[in-house]
Amino acid sequence: MTRPVTERDFRKPELLDAQPEDYEFRGDGAVVRKDRWETGIHQIRCIVGPKGREFEIADVVAAVDAVAGRWQDPEPDENPGYDVIDVRLSCGSILCGLERTGEAFAFAWRFGGIDFTRTDFGADIEAWRPSRNKPEASTS
Repeated sequence: MTRPVTERDFRKPELLDAQPEDYEFRGDGAVVRKDRWETGIHQIRCIVGPKGREFEIADVVAAVDAVAGRWQDPEPDENPGYDVIDVRLSCGSILCGLERTGEAFAFAWRFGGIDFTRTDFGADIEAWRPSRNKPEASTS
């Protein structure tokens, strides 16, 4: 014995028992949950912290940055042991691919023609990390 086809047979399995008021159209036309951003931030918080029921989004971002960014506090007395670094400036800008110059504690950002020295670490430079970007080979 077979049953007659109903409207429910045409629905996607993941939306079978969904309530329309919980969904919206995304820019590309896909049907998505309205709370997907909130759900996502909760999932990220559970993975990296902070722990507890109450939290601020900025705390979650900081926890992700600590895990994924490998940012390190700048110490004017500790020369980064890398030839290419990224820096986060006090204005919030991130400069990638600063190359060590011939000096012991100096880096140059070729794109902007800016040099940084020991005195900038802990002042204008709020954090640094080993760069994921390799400098382009010189063509001169």
